[in-house]
Order: sequence, then C-alpha cells, then structure tokens
Amino acid sequence: MTDRYRPLAVATIVVALALVGCDALDPSQVDNPRTTDEDLAQAERPTTALLDGLRAQFARALGATILTTELAADNYSVNGTGLGGNTLDFPNNLTPNVAVLNTTNQDGLYWNTQELRAQGDFLLEEIAPGDDNATAAQLAEARYYRGMAFLLQGENFGAVPTAADTAAVPAATLLDNARADFEAALASTASDADLAVRLNAALARTHRALGNVAEARSYAQAALDAGGDAFLIEQPYDADNLDNAPHDYLVQRSLQEMQPLPRLDFLDPKYVNENSPIPVASAEEMRLILAEAALADDDPSGARTELKTAIGVAEDRGRVTFEDGDERLNNALNTRPDTSALQVRFEPGTPLVDDLVLNRPGTVTTPTVSGTHVTAAQVDAASGTDLLRLLYLLRQEILLLEGHRLHDLGIRLPMMLREIDTNPAISAGDPGTEASVPAWIPPQNELDLYEPSIIYENGDSGPLTTTEVTMLHDMNRVLAEERGLVIENPMVPGQ
Repeated sequence: MTDRYRPLAVATIVVALALVGCDALDPSQVDNPRTTDEDLAQAERPTTALLDGLRAQFARALGATILTTELAADNYSVNGTGLGGNTLDFPNNLTPNVAVLNTTNQDGLYWNTQELRAQGDFLLEEIAPGDDNATAAQLAEARYYRGMAFLLQGENFGAVPTAADTAAVPAATLLDNARADFEAALASTASDADLAVRLNAALARTHRALGNVAEARSYAQAALDAGGDAFLIEQPYDADNLDNAPHDYLVQRSLQEMQPLPRLDFLDPKYVNENSPIPVASAEEMRLILAEAALADDDPSGARTELKTAIGVAEDRGRVTFEDGDERLNNALNTRPDTSALQVRFEPGTPLVDDLVLNRPGTVTTPTVSGTHVTAAQVDAASGTDLLRLLYLLRQEILLLEGHRLHDLGIRLPMMLREIDTNPAISAGDPGTEASVPAWIPPQNELDLYEPSIIYENGDSGPLTTTEVTMLHDMNRVLAEERGLVIENPMVPGQ
C-alpha cells in the first residue's frame, strides 16, 4: 500500500472536526490548505473527530464489499455497463483491473477496506496516544472498525499489504489481525453492551473463517446471550450524505444493474431506500454458525434445531411493500424471469418450486432484513449432504446482500491494479495479485445462468414461451459435496 491513504484519512478528520464544531484547528496557523498530522494532534478532541470519520468509512467499506462480492458470487449478475461491464459474472476472468476493484470511488471494495484500515491505524497508533481525552470506549470502537477491515479483506482477498510500500500479507494474517483487534476491544467494553454484541458476533464470524469450531461456537452463543434471540446490528445510511451503495444498483439507477438469481428473486431488492440500513450481524447469522459447528461435531440434531430457529427469526423480521419499476432486463435487453407464473428448478432433474419469482414491474413485498423459502419440515427431513446443502442455502437466502456468499464459494479477489503498479514491494504474480477460484466453480458465467434464457416470445414482450426455468447449477449442492463445511475446510491462504 502506498501513502495515498494518509491524505484521505487526514481529510476525513478535517470534515469530521467541522461537523462537530471543533474550533481547535485555527486556519491562521496553517500555511497551506492541507491540514497536517501535527494540526490534528493539537486539536482538542481529535479521537472524537476521527471516530466519526471511521464510522462513515465503515459504512462505505460495507457497501462496497456487498456490491462487489454479491455480483462476483452467484447471488446477482450484472445488467448494463454501469459497473464496467459484466466481468464480475466471470470469476475466472477477474483481474486487478476490473472496474469495481481498480477504483477509488464508493464502489471500490479494495480501496474502501484499505482506507478503513488506514484510518484505524492512524487513530489508534498516531492520534489516540497523544489525546488525553480519548476514552477506552472510543478506542474499543476504533479497534472494532479496523478489525472489520481486516475481516472483510481476510474473507475476500488472498493477500493484501497492511502498511505503506510493504509486501502483501496472507489472508490468515489478516484474519488473525481481525481477531486480535476484536479481542482487545472486547476486553475493554464492559460498559458498552451494544459494542460487546458486535464484537462477539465479529469474533464468531472470524473464527468460522479460520476454521476454529469451538471458538466460533462460543462467540456466537455469547453474542446471542448478550444481544437476545432476535438481535440485529445494522449500519445506518443517510440519503443526503452517505447513501446505501447497493441500493443505487438495485433500485435507484435506471439500468438497475444488480439482477438476482431467479430463485432469489423473492428476496430482492431488500434495500428499497437510499437510507435503508444494512445488517452487519444478526441472531440468524449466529444460529447458522452454531448449526455449522454442530455439524462439525457430528451433531445433526443440534444443527437442525439451530437451522429451524434461524428460520423462525427470519420469518418474524420486517417486510416492506413498494412499487418496483425493475423491468428485469439482461445485457441482451431480453426480459429475465419477472412473473409469478414461473416455477424454478434449482438444477436439471430437481423438483419445480413455486413462489420464488415475483411480478415485476409492480407492487412487491420483500424482506428488509432476512427471509427464506426453506421450511422447518424440510430441515427435519434432511440428513447428510442434503442437510449441509440446506445450511448453505439458508446462508445464501437469509444473509443475501450482506457480503457473505463469495467467501462461502471460496473465491478470492485480486487486489487493485493501482496497488500493484505503485507499491515497490509488490509485483504482478505475487500472492494476492491474482484471483483464486476453486475447481468446483463452473466455467464462464455459469454461476448465474438458467434455461431457457429467453422466456418471452419476442424476447422482452409477448406471451411466455415457458412456465419453467431451470438453473444450470445448484451451487449449494456443489458446495455441500465438494467443499464440505467452511469451518472444517476454511481454505485460508497462509494458514
């Protein structure tokens, strides 16, 4: 990483100081328009100011993570050119120059997670030590945000640098950095119950990614004990100053570039407004981690209990009704599945499933947090590989648009091209500079494909030519058979 992140961290503090009305920065004492580190260190409450910036940067990093990973996974495909074309639909073609990877705007996953990490470093290592007004609670929150930067990177990249002009460190180190930040923060959050829930949930997710069954179970249960059986941690957004980036491509933009897998249509778009919050951690996620831990311990009965509990919580979450103008177009301007008259097969030879596709454009009702079509009866009837398939399916449906699926698939993204070109310690071909795609991922864009691809007589209008749509691949069955449990087969570079 180059020093390009430092000016942005400084700029964030300047904006934050202005927002909180701090008078400590005297413009008459600055000889040029760029505020210096020394100015910030002399501010009355620089930690408070920078923490506001960290919160905003976490919101941007979360939105960018979801936007990129949902498209690169099998949850969504790309319609149009607003995201630099549909390269994200072709995992084996991903390069550091892909538009949403090699960008510094709000859509850039790599840039925004690195900026979050850099701002966390700046606050914790350079500003807070000299700020007598910094509190333990503030430092714990800062560690949480820096830990989330490491976690998001450790789940989705093979390796990234963690300091200026240094070699990339592998995902195992990134995840261990996340664990260390979360543990240090948790040790000082006795009086902050909400942050403790966040930290326990983050640690459960981190240990799942590392393959630590006992620790993942312990922290998931601790999050539920502290937060309650239906807890929900959400990242708020502000339509005026900090909008929900996935919403832009799901609803706001005319092309509505993010188009869901037909069997996930009933859950889309989830974020119907610019200020729709994004779930960061939830009781459902913890139940799914507990179910996975139970399967790892050869306890299918316990896993079924956790899965059914997750389904029950999802069923009780809120739903929203709104007018969806999405015409469900693909890149050829043919209409994608857009009517409840269609039934969907998860792959050739499997039963048809009703009620997965909604009528659009039109009035639709969709979940705002989580939902699933899986029933408790299906869970009770499943065993072996079928039960593991349901775990993956429930993770895909309940955690849709939360940035988990790419990690479950085992795909790892390359760092941005700008990093490779400007960092003297990194060269093309080094760890982290190329995508990593497991052998079980199908070729080309088959993650997103279904048959028939044209369902209307005239492509985009006229009578339906079929009432059945079949996905080419049931990736949840593939994952159950080929990968097994993530917690038993974490596939972490450097581990």
